[in-house]
Amino acid sequence: MYLKNPSLNEILYLLETNVFSNNSFAFILIGEDSKIPLDELVNSLNNKNIKFTGGVFPKIINNNETSSTGVVIKWLPHNAISIYFDSSKTFSRQFSEFSKVTFSTAYVLTSGISSDSSEHLRSLYTYLGNDVKFIGGGAGRIKEQNEGILISNDGVFNTGTIITLTKNKATTGSLHGWTKLYGPFIATKTDKNFIKELNWENAFVVYQRFLKTILDIKINKENFEANSIHYPFGIYKESSEYIIRDPMRITEKGYLQCVGNIPENSVIDLMTMKEEDFKSVSKNLVYQSIDTKFKINDVLIFNCISRKNHLNNDFYLELSNLTEEIKSTQKKVNLEGALSIGEIYSNGEGYPEILNKSIVLGFSYLDKNAN
Repeated sequence: MYLKNPSLNEILYLLETNVFSNNSFAFILIGEDSKIPLDELVNSLNNKNIKFTGGVFPKIINNNETSSTGVVIKWLPHNAISIYFDSSKTFSRQFSEFSKVTFSTAYVLTSGISSDSSEHLRSLYTYLGNDVKFIGGGAGRIKEQNEGILISNDGVFNTGTIITLTKNKATTGSLHGWTKLYGPFIATKTDKNFIKELNWENAFVVYQRFLKTILDIKINKENFEANSIHYPFGIYKESSEYIIRDPMRITEKGYLQCVGNIPENSVIDLMTMKEEDFKSVSKNLVYQSIDTKFKINDVLIFNCISRKNHLNNDFYLELSNLTEEIKSTQKKVNLEGALSIGEIYSNGEGYPEILNKSIVLGFSYLDKNAN
């Protein structure tokens, strides 16, 4: 359900009228320019005994449009459980009472700029393994960095991770269309999501040199964001897509801060996106993600805010193509979700990753035998 610019009372009314449904756990995605007071929202929903989780994102997606004031509400099964945690120990302690329950799908919201998010995802995989499909995104605000970005029945949080687990069947897919431009480089010194050295030299110096050599782009600290958004790094993965890492800022020492961790001594390449690869993403992603044997209940998308900034107007063409692909077989299903600061994905074959400049798509299903 998409709401263009709702008031707090509108949201409370909609959530309260659905509370007796079998699908009565609210998963709420909020645009950063929404005027909804998070503390009041959390307190009101707790007073009404409504179970929920959610996050604040730069923009909300509704079919082929985006809005910074919009809100998307997805309904999950009433028996879904959620856990907020800020460390592996906290998650382990809280998950212990559910350790014998078999879950199928995990909806994960985390702080998009936190250096701990990758560690949090590895903790989830330790306890949930390959039996669970993961879909989610990095929450956060572009304009204000010190306000709450995650919400649940436990409160409002500026950082950390919230996982919502259900037994219902979902399928997930992810694509980005980026290909190797130049490399390889070795990330010879890193610290979580900071690249300190490339090929045993200062990371920014190497990045600056190769953009000048390969593309004749003179990059400095003043124009870094305007240029780096088009030339991310890719961590090579055998038999799968590269994991994209966005260099989003330079520290005073010339370290490159990325969204998501970079393992030390990992092999990385400088990436680019070709027109033919961009055009194929929408159709291939829907084909990869959907299970046509079951009746679709809903679709959820997390699409990277920096992907939008890279593609500009082509971003909306891509959203239109995705919407058209989905509605060609599921006319009543709307493409809804968020522009995120990093995307979270696993199709159940390996640990969940934080992605950059990527699209993550998830379908949930009505078929009760698929739980």
